[in-house]
Amino acid sequence: MQCQELNLITGEMAAIDGCKISSNASKEWSGTIEHLKKRKARLEKYVKKIINRHKELDKNNDIKRKQKKYKKTMGDDKERRQHHVDRIEKKLKRLNEFLAGAKPKIGANGKEIMTNVTDPQSAKIKGPHGYIQGYNAVTVADSGNQVILCTEAIGFGSEGGSFPRMLNHLEENMKKITGKKEPLKDILLEGDTGYFSEENLQEAQKKGIEVIIPDPYFRMRDNTFEERNKTRKKPTRYTVEDFKYNKRKDSYTCPWGKILSYKGRVKLRNNEGDKYMASARDCGVCPLAEKCLMKSPRRKEKRRQNRTPKRTLYITVLKHEENLSEKMRKKIDDPAFRELYSRRQQIIEPVFANITLCKGMDRFTLRTARKVNIQWQLYCIVHNIGKCVRPIEEKIRSRWKNKRLSGLLYAT
Repeated sequence: MQCQELNLITGEMAAIDGCKISSNASKEWSGTIEHLKKRKARLEKYVKKIINRHKELDKNNDIKRKQKKYKKTMGDDKERRQHHVDRIEKKLKRLNEFLAGAKPKIGANGKEIMTNVTDPQSAKIKGPHGYIQGYNAVTVADSGNQVILCTEAIGFGSEGGSFPRMLNHLEENMKKITGKKEPLKDILLEGDTGYFSEENLQEAQKKGIEVIIPDPYFRMRDNTFEERNKTRKKPTRYTVEDFKYNKRKDSYTCPWGKILSYKGRVKLRNNEGDKYMASARDCGVCPLAEKCLMKSPRRKEKRRQNRTPKRTLYITVLKHEENLSEKMRKKIDDPAFRELYSRRQQIIEPVFANITLCKGMDRFTLRTARKVNIQWQLYCIVHNIGKCVRPIEEKIRSRWKNKRLSGLLYAT
C-alpha cells in the first residue's frame, strides 16, 4: 500500500517465478513412507549387529591386551560404544514416532512423493546446484520497480500447480491497493514454461488476465536459437498425424499397417489422455522401428533383457471447449509477444538476487510451511521497504526546497 501511494506500482506487467531455498531439515531424512520403513528395518538390524560386536569385544581378552597401551587415546571404550548405540536408537525412536502418524504425501500428479522426518511439509527439490531439502518461494513482482505484489513459500518442487492460488492472492492484494473491482484486467502476467498447462491458462482466462506462458519447446521454433538447435538432433519419430484412427474399432493403424489397441485412460501430468499400444510381436519385426521407436538407453536395456519395446500413443482428452494451449503456442511465436516475454527475467530474477544475496535469506531457519512462509514474507516486506526509501527521500527534499523558497519570498 505504501508502494502504491508512492506510485511505484505500474500494474502494467508482472512476472511470476519460484525461488528454491534450503530449509532447516536434512535431505537424508527424506523418502516415501515405504522407503522410511525399510530404513527403519535396516537401522534395527544394524543396532543388533553393533551390540553383538560390542559383546564379543568385551569378552575377548586378547583385544583388551592389545589396546591397553593406547588407553589414554581410547578412553572409556564402553562409554564410547554406548554413545554410538544411543545415537542410532535415538534415530530409530524418531523414525518410529514419525511413522506412527505419517500419511503419504501426494504430489501434483496424484502420486506419492517424498516426505521428510524433520520437516514433513518441506520437499526434496532440484535446484541449480543439485537437490536440496527446502521450499519453493513463488513470487509475483511488478515490472515498474520490481515491487513484490504477492508471494508464498510452498513445499513442492514444481510451482506450476500453485498458479491458480497465486492468481487469487494477486487479485485480492491488487483490489486492496487499487480499490478496483477488476484490478487485473489490464495487466500482462508472464511465467516460464513450468507454468504451462491448459488448467493454468483456463484459470487466467476466467479472471480476464492476459498471460504469456510459453510451451517447453518454444525455443526450438525460434530463429534466434538456430545455431543452438543445429547441435541438437531433430526428432524424426513418427507422430500422431502419421497414424490412422479407426472410429468404429477405437484403434490406430501405424505406418506399417499394424494395430494399436485402446488400453484405457491415463493421467499425463496435469492432463488426461487415452492410451493406445501396439504389440511387442509387431514392433519386434517392424522395418520402420528405428523411425517409430525412440532411441534411448532404456530401449537398449530392454533389448538386452530380450524385451522388445512397444509403440505407445497418448491422445490428450480436451476438458475445455477452447484449446488455449494451442493458442499460446501461436501467441509466443508472434515476434511482438516474444519481445514482451524477454522482459520476464529482468522483472523477477533481481528480486530473488536481492533477497537471497543482499539480504542474506539463502536458507530458512524455521520449520513447517506456516513459519517458513512468515519468514519469507517478512524478507519480502523488507525488499519492498527498500524500494520506498529513495522516493521518500526525494519527497522530503522537495518539501524542504519549497519551504526555503517560500521563506525567501516572504523575507523579500
